[in-house]
Amino acid sequence: MNRLKKILCAVIGLGLIAFVAADDLTQRRAEATIRFLADDLLEGRGTPSRGLDIAALYLANELRSAGWQPANGGSYFQTYALRSFAPESTLLSISINGIPLDPKEYVFLPFGLNPELTPVKYDLVFAGYGIYAPEKNVNDFAGVDVKGKAVVSLKGAPWPLDPAVIHAYDRAVGKSIHVTVRGGTLFVYVSEELDAPPEAPPSAEVGFIREYAKIPFAYLPETQGISTMAVCPSLAINPSAFNRTLAKAAGGTYADWEKSLPSKKFKARALNASIEVRVQTKPQEGKACNVVAMLPGTDSSLKDEWVVLTAHYDHLGAHEVPPGQDGIYNGADDNASGTAAILEIARRLAEARLRRSLLIVFTSGEEQGLLGSAVYSVHSLVPSAQVVANINADMVGRSAGRVYCGAVGCEEILSRGIEFGRQKGIEVLPDPNPSWRLIYFVDSYHFARLNIPYIDFETEFHKDYHQPSDEVGLIQYKELSRIIDVMSELANFYGQGGPRPVFKRPAWFLTPE
Repeated sequence: MNRLKKILCAVIGLGLIAFVAADDLTQRRAEATIRFLADDLLEGRGTPSRGLDIAALYLANELRSAGWQPANGGSYFQTYALRSFAPESTLLSISINGIPLDPKEYVFLPFGLNPELTPVKYDLVFAGYGIYAPEKNVNDFAGVDVKGKAVVSLKGAPWPLDPAVIHAYDRAVGKSIHVTVRGGTLFVYVSEELDAPPEAPPSAEVGFIREYAKIPFAYLPETQGISTMAVCPSLAINPSAFNRTLAKAAGGTYADWEKSLPSKKFKARALNASIEVRVQTKPQEGKACNVVAMLPGTDSSLKDEWVVLTAHYDHLGAHEVPPGQDGIYNGADDNASGTAAILEIARRLAEARLRRSLLIVFTSGEEQGLLGSAVYSVHSLVPSAQVVANINADMVGRSAGRVYCGAVGCEEILSRGIEFGRQKGIEVLPDPNPSWRLIYFVDSYHFARLNIPYIDFETEFHKDYHQPSDEVGLIQYKELSRIIDVMSELANFYGQGGPRPVFKRPAWFLTPE
């Protein structure tokens, strides 16, 4: 082999080594971040908690090391006050039409509720199934004003339910959304599934409701009890509670309505009934923060425009369990994986000399009701009108060779992501479950409600979702590296001056006034 060939081979070899080394470096750094954030020592990164504060300090210093500037004046932290209360130290008293409910008859989820404002009393509206799905020409809220009222809906739909689904518009969470966005103050959900015997495994929906009821709730004092996400305080009751307190006012028992609703043209109506809720507890004062950093653009005509990268770094914390059981919600996938992805993108783009400016917001309190992103939206660090796009990562660690993107009303961003996926060897697909309305449950919600184009990267829902079993050993690091490649290319594209995408709000995406 002559000397020139030897030199060329050496150069090519070095290039291959560099490529492999770079790919391996991404995996190793992402794994290191996830292992740190999801370690038991951080106790599940609950909001607020010492573990969350440690995570925030870690992220701020990693961004500092990468060359990103503090985005909140001279600080990497956007700190906010909150109050929290735990179920085990809370006394509930709930009555409908003056009839007290037995604790065995209900589960209460006080999303966004300020217990210091209780007792509260609301008039009731009966909404039948309580479904809003314009793509199916269904609107059970037509012609009724629910603002400032509580809304009662029954389990079910005019079609068969998927028992494994918990988020769709025909399930409790989805029904609660369309109470909240219309100004309703409390959602009452009636389901016979709450009567399952203790030895029987709960349905996916009831299991989700009961699991959430174990977790401390937090709220922002400055919101005065207004929900920071599109889910209001929710009460799930069994049929016997409905029959004792509401059958007369509603015009039938739960069984009567179960028979008639599927074939009945139903119109929601106000009931001659009310509900009173009292929450007795001593909220704990606390603080949490978003971690914020910026990378100023270099183009004088574009540097005042922003691409905002987000991921929530909190999770569900921990609760007491019997000896030998795991009570720490480590949240390796949800959302140490998304946090690690955004952090790695920050490292890559630090020296890119982008034309537009970039802002990173690592949010806290997402699991408590999008608290951190709500705070950011009220106290935004850059003008909303100047934000070109929001790129969010939430649960991107369990890929089987593909990643799903929520980008409702943002087809331009999605098409770019699909193309970059082809280039990087991972399949990028649209959200496979549009009926789940996932935009209401991720931090991108507080951008989309302001009509800012967004794309939310997620991999798969799995049995470990919101369970202590969401551990680091289940993360697919090689696939995560490819997802990071796609997100990085997307951020670089818009950062380098790619055309501004347009947000076209779909008919079902309603937001509070």
